[in-house]
Amino acid sequence: MDPICHGVADVVLGSRFLGQTINIPLPRRLLLGAATWYTRLTTRLSVTDTHNGFRALSAAAAGVIRIRQPRMAHASEILEEIARHGLAWQEQPVTIRYTEETLAKGQTGWDAARIAGQLLLGRMLR
Repeated sequence: MDPICHGVADVVLGSRFLGQTINIPLPRRLLLGAATWYTRLTTRLSVTDTHNGFRALSAAAAGVIRIRQPRMAHASEILEEIARHGLAWQEQPVTIRYTEETLAKGQTGWDAARIAGQLLLGRMLR
């Protein structure tokens, strides 16, 4: 929250790749790397972690960011909105521990494909 409270950023994004990632399965790491590469290409934001759920928005950012995508597709949509509105953003390191329980709740490869499809459809309908 410090970057927002000090007026340095409108949005703060958590990044497991600036912090620690404990027991991440290789397929998950590769999938997240591909998502980050895609986001960098499409938004020109040099993020290190596209789908980290740790995010904080200033009141001004919350007032302009529009979320239309369901489920986890909103994570990429928020980044597109940051780029579209030229919001100041920063990443902060976070620690993510992968366990059997957290992996059972997380996204699958099929979920990632569905998210990509939702984002593409959303762009075409704009």
